[in-house]
Parts: sequence; structure tokens; C-alpha cells
Amino acid sequence: MSKRTYRNILYCTDYSDDAESAFEHAFDQARKHKAALHIMNVIPSVNPCDICFDENLGHHKCREESDRVDECRRLEELGALKKVYRERCQDLKEYFFIVRVGSPDVEIIKYADENAIDMIIMGTAGRSEKKRRVYIKTAANVSKFANCQVITIGSPQIQFMPQAATDQID
Repeated sequence: MSKRTYRNILYCTDYSDDAESAFEHAFDQARKHKAALHIMNVIPSVNPCDICFDENLGHHKCREESDRVDECRRLEELGALKKVYRERCQDLKEYFFIVRVGSPDVEIIKYADENAIDMIIMGTAGRSEKKRRVYIKTAANVSKFANCQVITIGSPQIQFMPQAATDQID
């Protein structure tokens, strides 16, 4: 049986406890395989206003503004990502910071395909109950549709409630 090698590992974070546990595993795997570690966060896009449609331009006047806001938020988040992880990655030969704007599962899968990612490592659940449900959906979709191995890591101290109970949290 041949030993599998990984050249590019994608770690996805939302700074949750599960994501923190996943980072430790991603870091260890990147060091073990001498792989590049891609550290990624996806932030939601600002939606253009529905009432700002300009018939002469054929699009929302505020689309440019929402794109500008998205780019400012992306750059701000990129700085935060570097602040949290740069020092912790010093032992790695190669590491990259990525912030994308959009739907997390779509952006993670697109990035993995575009960058020859061999393995995705991410937390199972996000920071809050509401986000936790979104993140679980994200982790499930990435696991189902990614063209590489996906490892999701959960914190054993977090206990999940049945769906009926989580619907009442909002």
C-alpha cells in the first residue's frame, strides 16, 4: 500500500472552538507532509439594495458600493486572519492566507479546485447556535462535494440539541 502525500492542505476557520481544534490537526498534517497550509475564512457578501435599480445603467446603483464594502471587509478580515495565525505558522515552509466573500461551502470548494488542494480540514460547528447550524451545513456540503479528502473536527464538549430545540433558539 502506497503512502499518500499531501502538497496543499486547506484549513477553514470561523475562529470557533471546533475551528481551533481543526487548526491543530491541519498544522500537524502540513508539518508532517511538508505541505503548504492554506488558511481560509469566508465572509458573507453585502447584498445590494433592491430599491436602487437604475434603469439607465441596467443594474443596481449600489452594486458598486456593496462591492467596495465587500472588498474593505475582505481586507480587514485578511488582516485579522494574519494576526491570529501568522506567528503560529512560522514552523511551516509555506502558508497562505485567503479571505473570500460569498457562500462558505461554494467558496471553499471553488478555492480547493482552483488550487490543487489535497485535503480540507475544518471544524464541524461554528461559534453560535445559529451559526453552528449554518456551519454544519457548510461542513456537510464541503464533505459531500469537494474533490479531495475532507476532515471535519468537532469539540467533544459541545452537545447538539435536536433540530426542534435548535429552531427555538433564534
